[in-house]
Amino acid sequence: MQEICEYYASRGDYESGSYEDEIEPPEIVEPIYILFCLQSRERILDEFQIVRKRYPALYSCVSALCDRLLVNMDYAALEKECAGVVSQYAGTISSEDVIEHVESCCRTSDNLSAALDKFYGYLHSQRK
Repeated sequence: MQEICEYYASRGDYESGSYEDEIEPPEIVEPIYILFCLQSRERILDEFQIVRKRYPALYSCVSALCDRLLVNMDYAALEKECAGVVSQYAGTISSEDVIEHVESCCRTSDNLSAALDKFYGYLHSQRK
């Protein structure tokens, strides 16, 4: 959760290009965060509510992401949409493979940050 909040809170800095070489392309970051959040949607939404209560200014940065997770009750459609964006970016893997690897990374990692690192490693190895 901290990684997600930090990204969204400092996204303006990233978009200005100041950290261009250190982060993933912005067009895939949100779809990947959504895919990982959907793996434990209820717990993530609960954590967003804690952020909302304790850190309202920070929550304002992630509220659109939270709303998107909350509003899309048919999370399979949202998952398919986000996996399609990532698949198109990679160019060599299918949406189904993206979802499979997200699930695998979540199952085999101790936390979200470690799971994301594994997935980005996989994604970079598959990109043409």
